[in-house]
Amino acid sequence: MGSLWRSEAWRYRWLPLWLAVAGTIALFWLQEVGIFRRHALLLALLMGMGFFHPTLRHPLLILFGYGLSLYFLTKSLGTWMHMPFGGLGEMERWLWGLIGLMCGISALGMGRPTPPRWPVALLMFALGLYFVTYTYREGTMGNMLQVIAGAGLATVAFVAALVNAIEGWAHTRKTKKGILLKSQD
Repeated sequence: MGSLWRSEAWRYRWLPLWLAVAGTIALFWLQEVGIFRRHALLLALLMGMGFFHPTLRHPLLILFGYGLSLYFLTKSLGTWMHMPFGGLGEMERWLWGLIGLMCGISALGMGRPTPPRWPVALLMFALGLYFVTYTYREGTMGNMLQVIAGAGLATVAFVAALVNAIEGWAHTRKTKKGILLKSQD
């Protein structure tokens, strides 16, 4: 049993996946409690403070990717199957399914001790798409303050995705160039 807890597959893939399943179930339950629904953004920001701690960042990103994937896919599939936990619009059901797939691929890509840069870029791009759908929905309801916040968050997410993609490309190029120079010696 001790070898299971020390294995990388358990720490970087299975444990975050099971925690994300539990978190997604808790999230659906908490959405029905009024106080949590009204303060969901504040709670998410407080929980997200762990991302600033370097040793917690990588495991939290994996957990975050799995959790978002499960949430978005559940909402999208729930809408397609006319389940009570669905409730998305026509555009959102397609985009949320795509966002859920991107988050899941991102979490799988981060499931290594030293992950590459592309999974974080993919996760940030998926979050940018979510904030675009959020901005659109709030704009149709006339909530201009939420539209401004959504547009700002989408911009930040897309810029973060672009920066991570450029840094990953530059690192890969530098690594390949270093390997090429070593092989010529």
